[in-house]
Amino acid sequence: MKASEVIYSHLSALFENKVYPLVRPDSEKGLPYLVYTVLNTNATNVIMGYTGREMAYLQLDVYHSNYDGCEDTTNQMIEILKNNVQPFHYDSRRYMYEDDAKLFRQSIECHIWQTN
Repeated sequence: MKASEVIYSHLSALFENKVYPLVRPDSEKGLPYLVYTVLNTNATNVIMGYTGREMAYLQLDVYHSNYDGCEDTTNQMIEILKNNVQPFHYDSRRYMYEDDAKLFRQSIECHIWQTN
């Protein structure tokens, strides 16, 4: 599965289908929501060549109207991925506030396998 398919299949229920690649469209409403970015991928090669598997490095940004809700939702997201995606490597978390949108944001970086 591609990284986007992994994200959608495991996290759409938590975010009530408010999961978007790169940016949330202006026409979309509702909180919390998730914006994901595939930062880069590293191909797996063997003697015979490319295997079709890649390590995908992701940034997952959770947006919420309050700090505790943002942290709780981010923790639930990490648990879902930890329990359902193998391997799931959780690297870091950043805590932010988006002044323009008046929303709390937590951003995690992680990596998972994807196949093309």
